[in-house]
Amino acid sequence: MQAVGTKWFPALRQASGGGFNPITQYSRASKAFPMSVAFATCWVKGSASDLVTQKVIEQKSSVDWKRNAAFATFSGIWLGCGQHYIYNILFTRWFGSALDLKTAAKKVLADGLWHVPMLYLPFYYAFEDTLLRSGPIAGLRRYSQEWLSCMKPYWSMWTFFHLANFRFTPPELRIGVIACMSFVWLVVLSYVSHRTYEAEGAAKAGQHEE
Repeated sequence: MQAVGTKWFPALRQASGGGFNPITQYSRASKAFPMSVAFATCWVKGSASDLVTQKVIEQKSSVDWKRNAAFATFSGIWLGCGQHYIYNILFTRWFGSALDLKTAAKKVLADGLWHVPMLYLPFYYAFEDTLLRSGPIAGLRRYSQEWLSCMKPYWSMWTFFHLANFRFTPPELRIGVIACMSFVWLVVLSYVSHRTYEAEGAAKAGQHEE
């Protein structure tokens, strides 16, 4: 069963015909510097996804760079370094390193019922409100009101993706593969979590005009 997962990515690595292969180079860098590569990958992805949210979905005339920097920094810290530790180290200790369906299913359940609703999103809301609003407690209160609006799209987008990712992807490529998929997820998260922030900003701007 494990042969499927171990053969699939080497085949991709050889697709360039023996020349420069970005998958191979990324894999080597990730093995040598896992935290740095994970942070850089997810910082860029977080910044780009928030830019898409602000300019395409919210159609803002100018970019809120403070908001963008906060979102990108959280993405680098938690979705890069934090998820590398949780997915590749902690989950391996708890559930093993086998690339089989049973092990993958355990990791998916732990992610969707423990990691994301109890660690990832509370930390995100506390972090964002510390930088953009009135502090971490206010962020956790806001999360208690918005958690289901975040978790519904997460469960619908990530359950089967993570099942395949934990089943087939080598650990050194796992965060990079997640980063590709999570660009869409972070656009959703940025929009949902910043709705009240943008509404407050618009209200303050209206008061100044008066």
